[in-house]
Amino acid sequence: MHSCRLEHKDDYYETLVKWWGGWNFPVLAKSSLPDRIFVVSSDGIDLYAMPVYFGDSDLCWIGFVTSNIEAPKELRSGAMNILNKYTEMYMKSIGARLIMTVSGTPVLMKLFSDEDYIVSGVNYNEYIKLL
Repeated sequence: MHSCRLEHKDDYYETLVKWWGGWNFPVLAKSSLPDRIFVVSSDGIDLYAMPVYFGDSDLCWIGFVTSNIEAPKELRSGAMNILNKYTEMYMKSIGARLIMTVSGTPVLMKLFSDEDYIVSGVNYNEYIKLL
């Protein structure tokens, strides 16, 4: 059975670094992450982590959703949907009214489409600059 929880980046950063390495994803500095990291697990194995940024407005941003590459595929089935619903409910309970995210990952694109997220742009680039 899947369960969700909220972790703090200070406690979960090393896990994210390990997962990013498994996917050959660039390692972000801890200071670039939000405090809130939502996690879904099953049978004592963490499956997905969803960092959520939330500042001084009612908009929150889902960033850098990552799965545990070592987790059995059968445990991951349906887990992302459960995590997304948990995250939506939690963020709404603390005042968020709008969630935004960006993804080119087919599984996440399907999830967000199935969960009534609106595609707000096509044929554009994301821009990031290190300061």
